[in-house]
Amino acid sequence: MQRKWPWLLLLLGMLAACRTAQRDLTPVPSRTAESTIQPEAVMTTPLPAPPIRRLQPGELVIAADRDAIPAIMAQERFFAAATSTEWLDGEYVIGLALNGEARAYPIRLLSSHELVNDTVGGEAVLISWCPLCFSAIVFERTVAGRELTFGVSGMLYHDNLVMVDHQTNTLWSQLLGQSLRGALRQQRLTVVPSILTTWGEWKQLYPETLVLSAERLGQYEGELTDPYAGYYTSGAAGLAGDVAHPADVPAKALVVGVQVGAHLRAYPLPVLREAGLVEDELGGVPLLLVYDAALQVVYVYRREVGEMGLSFAAPEQHHTLRDQQTGSTWDWRTGQATSGELAGTRLTPYPATLAFWFAWAGIFPETQVYTP
Repeated sequence: MQRKWPWLLLLLGMLAACRTAQRDLTPVPSRTAESTIQPEAVMTTPLPAPPIRRLQPGELVIAADRDAIPAIMAQERFFAAATSTEWLDGEYVIGLALNGEARAYPIRLLSSHELVNDTVGGEAVLISWCPLCFSAIVFERTVAGRELTFGVSGMLYHDNLVMVDHQTNTLWSQLLGQSLRGALRQQRLTVVPSILTTWGEWKQLYPETLVLSAERLGQYEGELTDPYAGYYTSGAAGLAGDVAHPADVPAKALVVGVQVGAHLRAYPLPVLREAGLVEDELGGVPLLLVYDAALQVVYVYRREVGEMGLSFAAPEQHHTLRDQQTGSTWDWRTGQATSGELAGTRLTPYPATLAFWFAWAGIFPETQVYTP
């Protein structure tokens, strides 16, 4: 039986409806599906890192005992897409493709674990899911030259998942992507591009993908439920259930949050979905946001090649764009120019995060909300 995810429809102020009938409302984080993108011809200027946040008294809240939510050590816990069971049909997954290897992590399974320590394409990675914030982010597990493993601390930082590494006991905020307290204070985690999409769509992109197995974690897939199902469909926001948030945006509206240095902007998902393509500038950096209606994925790039800023015409067929400066054609799923003067170059993906508005605004209250 297919489950309903009616909280998605709150984004547009609609009543709960069948997920299958409303596939165009699927929320996804703004990350490219291909995680091995490398600019091939012209590099853009490096940007300053966001400022490190100092932990203030009262910002950490204890919600559970440490490791009460068991993180997953993912070795040998996968099976091939061809042998997947029926419960995955229509399920949402975090999809990760890295160095020629693809894996999928079902959200219904992650809601009971929140963290997966894995190695994909030879790279140590951490798959993180915060159900309270509806945020899915993948990080590198190597920090300051040291490979770490992570568990769930049981604490929350402004309703956001706080992770703890086993090697140094440092606490880390998922949405901030930085350490909060401990031996590795003032360190940042490196984001690895990933997408949140349905299992069927991910399997079409990567038919050889592996998928995290509930049965190999000792759980019966036919009885697997999401413990946050009631929270998703309720009006409650965060642990306290009633969170103040700036701007005239519903607390559980989904936004794509972008940070350039100290500059912050949130792009409501309905705006991106309706526009299809948004060109913007934040902190002096030209940005391109493209909503892929076929995959329901938001791609975010730096809208420049070297010192040349680019502007783009409306999306064309077969996930392509054309820039107005050179007439080159671009594949928005990879960021690569496929023909024209700039053929062979790639736009630089820019990190961005999908989350409930209350969660993003709670950590970044100074965020501007984008309006067309």
